Amino acid sequence: MLGFSRKRFFITLGLSVGMWVITALIQAYVTFSKYLGTFSSGCQVTGYPIDVCVLMGPDVPAILIILINIFFWFWIIHLFWNFFQERGK
Repeated sequence: MLGFSRKRFFITLGLSVGMWVITALIQAYVTFSKYLGTFSSGCQVTGYPIDVCVLMGPDVPAILIILINIFFWFWIIHLFWNFFQERGK
């Protein structure tokens, strides 16, 4: 499974979901005052690096952006893990 065990896959997946939650909290804190008001359209919190509030294009479902963000963090964590594992050898 992509060169790592099932245990490492679930640990990496858990860390990526945790990282997404942290970025979603940061996004909620940063955009709170921007989208608060009577005539505000609101904004869905999707986390980073892809922020649905900034996208000015086709209407993409928020769940898809969330899944892409989790996928992004999964690969970043996987690559860092491999980098530090190779340096340790």
